[in-house]
Parts: sequence; C-alpha cells; structure tokens
Amino acid sequence: MVKSFKLALAMLAIGAAAAQAEERAQFYIPDKPAKLVYLFTCTGETVEAVNTNWAKAQEIFAQNHQKLAAELETETRAQRETGKAPSQEAIDAHNKRFSAHKSAVAADLAPLGCRMDGLVHMP
Repeated sequence: MVKSFKLALAMLAIGAAAAQAEERAQFYIPDKPAKLVYLFTCTGETVEAVNTNWAKAQEIFAQNHQKLAAELETETRAQRETGKAPSQEAIDAHNKRFSAHKSAVAADLAPLGCRMDGLVHMP
C-alpha cells in the first residue's frame, strides 16, 4: 500500500515536470531618457520561440506603449516630488489612464506569450 502510494506520487511529480517543459525567459528594455527599465517575461515551446516572441513584443511595446508608460511614470514622479497630495479627481484620472495602458499592454503582449512585469527607476 505504501509502495503504491509512493509510486503514484512519483508518477504525478514526473507528469507535472513534463507539463512544465515550457521555456521561459525574462527581458528588459532600458529607457534612458525616462530613467526607467521595463521588465518582461516571455514563454514559449522552445528557446527560439521565446526569442522570436520577445523580438515581436519588444517592437510592439516600443511602437505602441513605451511613450505613454514613460509619461505616466514621469507624472507620478513629478507629483511625488511636490510633496503635496493631488486632488481625488487627479488621482482618479491618472489611475484610469494607467489601468487602460496596463490593459492595452497585456492585450498586445499576451498572444505572444509575454507580459510586462513592471518597471524600475534608474538613478
């Protein structure tokens, strides 16, 4: 009984490992003028597929989303540097633009097996 239970667990572990054979890689795009680095993860069946998907995702992000991402982050940074709280209307408007941008990026990159994980500030 114990041997068959251990065998069943081993088979499940092997099956789970085989199901996770998908390749995954992390990438980044530096944006020196905005002093930001955008972080991404792409997945695919093979390393070549991941790299191909990343090349397409990088082009899509640069053409369609990078400018707005930098603008939104620059606005946030400038607001924080004032030390004053913005109005609730300003916060709501910014959050609405940010959510729409985030959804658009996700919608454009998801078919390629990629997602934007976030961004970091460069000194």
